[in-house]
Amino acid sequence: MASSKKIAVFPAAGKLGTSFYTHLSQIVSPERLILISRHPEKISKSLTDAGAEVRKADYDAPESLNDVFEGASYLFLISYPSIQIDHRFNAHRQAINAALKTSPGIEHIFYTSLGFGGDGNPESKAYVMQAHLKTEAFLKSLVASKPSLTFTSIREGIYSETYTMYTSFIDLTDPSDSIRIPHDGSGPGIAWVKIDELGEASAKLVKEFTEDPTSSQYKNRIVILTGPKDYSFREVASILSKIAGKQIRVEQVTEEEHSTNPAVVKVMGADQGTAAAWTTVFGAVRAGENSVVNGELERLLGREAEGFETTVRKSLAEGTWVRR
Repeated sequence: MASSKKIAVFPAAGKLGTSFYTHLSQIVSPERLILISRHPEKISKSLTDAGAEVRKADYDAPESLNDVFEGASYLFLISYPSIQIDHRFNAHRQAINAALKTSPGIEHIFYTSLGFGGDGNPESKAYVMQAHLKTEAFLKSLVASKPSLTFTSIREGIYSETYTMYTSFIDLTDPSDSIRIPHDGSGPGIAWVKIDELGEASAKLVKEFTEDPTSSQYKNRIVILTGPKDYSFREVASILSKIAGKQIRVEQVTEEEHSTNPAVVKVMGADQGTAAAWTTVFGAVRAGENSVVNGELERLLGREAEGFETTVRKSLAEGTWVRR
């Protein structure tokens, strides 16, 4: 049965957030949507004309969160974009606490976590996953003390469009002949997934839950959405070679060599600590944290997911690959 309860989306911005609320507006009434952004003027006028409500708030301005979730029964919380553990977690906690103070009261929180840690594992070797794990633990503690609240943590798989971040920031428009990473290239690897398909599948998951929250398989659960195949780094190098028209190989280096690689430092910043923190993802990949293939993404989509090579080719042609 269709629900009339309001769904707040915060922040309604970025590649995943925009994809999510765009797809959601096509399968639930836009009048149910409260789209919260620090740049509300960027939200399409067609959505507000259709009845979506737009409000202004910013993770970095905690006072702006007061009352901004008013009227919502569901919250779709998109994670704060930072690798710093405490800063990121505190931003999530402030938003969640603000939402829980509003009326009529948030019944369920959907949180966009990250596709490390495997299928529900509360630990990860990746530094970038630690704030997500803390947020998931915080949500678990809240529902334990507040029976009227439930949650779903959606571990969004590794974006195909971010392949450069895992391949020493290779530029396929002018590629080097090697991917210099602290990994030998063997499996397990990464079950890459297209950003827009994550947005679409997440929207369908929210619709599925809100139409029948009492029987949903997602209540107080960690769900992982990944692509249909686990690609080793050697397979990734082979695909990139085909696209670039040039042989590209995996060259194993030490973690220190990777974190001081000028190409990595240029993107991650001059602070070597940030580059070193990012380098921990390779230990997580080696441990199989990103290799889960469970079919849930395709079940929600109702079709086969787009393959890694196809997405990379499209992102290059459109200039939409993620450089960081």
